[in-house]
Amino acid sequence: MGFLSSKRSEKIIDGAIKGIDALFFTKEEKAQQSLKVADAQMQYLKTTLSENSARSLTRRYLALAIVGVFLLLILGAGLAYPMNQEYAKFLFKLVGALNTLVMMVAGFFFGAYMIGSHIWGNGRAREKTK
Repeated sequence: MGFLSSKRSEKIIDGAIKGIDALFFTKEEKAQQSLKVADAQMQYLKTTLSENSARSLTRRYLALAIVGVFLLLILGAGLAYPMNQEYAKFLFKLVGALNTLVMMVAGFFFGAYMIGSHIWGNGRAREKTK
């Protein structure tokens, strides 16, 4: 039983081979990993579509508030334009500053619903079109 017994040397060699094998990512391994990631993302999306927790409702109300303020600024700018063009231009600048935020919020909070009802077609969208 020396330092390099046959079992110990086999473990060392097996560990080295596994380490070298782990350095190279084959196309098959990439495809399997991509499938695992896609499945995990699909499962996450399915669970978040039907989420009705208090936190989810709060996020939804915040999203509605952000989009509502955006739409009110657009409406206000349109109504103010005939009376005060400078103030309308100021409101349009605010709309431009909020544009990216509103698009991200709308896509994140309302995009999952659209995917669930129209792309996956859980029945509601198909029934309406018939």
